[in-house]
Amino acid sequence: MTQCPQVRVDLKVVDLGSELMVRDDGKDQTHLLNSTARRIWELCDGTHRVDEIAAQVSRLFPEAEAEIVRRDVDAAILDLGAKGAIVWVDAD
Repeated sequence: MTQCPQVRVDLKVVDLGSELMVRDDGKDQTHLLNSTARRIWELCDGTHRVDEIAAQVSRLFPEAEAEIVRRDVDAAILDLGAKGAIVWVDAD
C-alpha cells in the first residue's frame, strides 16, 4: 500500500500571505514556511503521493530540472516529518 504525507490537524496554522506560520504548542515550536514550502504543506493532505506533490511543485518552476525539484520536495517533506508536523497515511 502506498503512503501519503498528511499534515497534523492539531497544529495551529496562520496565513501570512505567501508564507505560512505553523505552531506546534505540544513541542513549543513555531515553523515559518516560505511560499514553496507552503505549497508542499498544502499538498500534504493525505491524498497526494510524494511524486504527485513533486509534479505539482515542478509546474511552479518550469525552468527547474525535475530531479532537483523532486530532491527539494523530498527534503522538505523529510524536514516536516522530522519536526513531527506530518504523519504518513495509507492512500485510498
